[in-house]
Amino acid sequence: MHLSMRTLFVSCAAAALCLTAGPVLAGHGKAGLWDITIQMQMEGAGAMPDMAKLPPEVQAKMRAANVQSMGGHTMTVQHCMTKEEVARDVPPVGHHNKDCKMENMKTDGNSFSGEMICTGEVTGKGRMQVVYDTPEHYSGEMTMQGTAHGRPMNMHQTFEGKWAGATCKGVKN
Repeated sequence: MHLSMRTLFVSCAAAALCLTAGPVLAGHGKAGLWDITIQMQMEGAGAMPDMAKLPPEVQAKMRAANVQSMGGHTMTVQHCMTKEEVARDVPPVGHHNKDCKMENMKTDGNSFSGEMICTGEVTGKGRMQVVYDTPEHYSGEMTMQGTAHGRPMNMHQTFEGKWAGATCKGVKN
């Protein structure tokens, strides 16, 4: 089964927005620009298209979601983490995606885990784990099962964030 371009866009954008907001633990990480690499395996969707080959309106939507590139099973995203986000002890997933919320969250030292529940165009349940090994680097994984536009979706992602600097260079949340 192949997912439509719209379904793929919604799924990728939702995943990118959740992940850029997700890895925030109080006192962990630094405010500023973060480069995030996401490896995504999505059953039924095949490989992500090269972003340069997408229609211009889809490229514009992806860039508006701070997606810098995508192709194969990899997507790169930039996120401007604010001082307020660094100070939080829970990920502000709902801030970026009103259709997703975190439950059963646990913070233990430099790690975070929780369950994500999404409703709307993408519905389903997932689990996220994040570890900050330094204030300038984190890694983690997320799994999610559900539907995207009524079609089954089974997604597994690994991700890594690297602090790029104190200045966000025009990247907005």
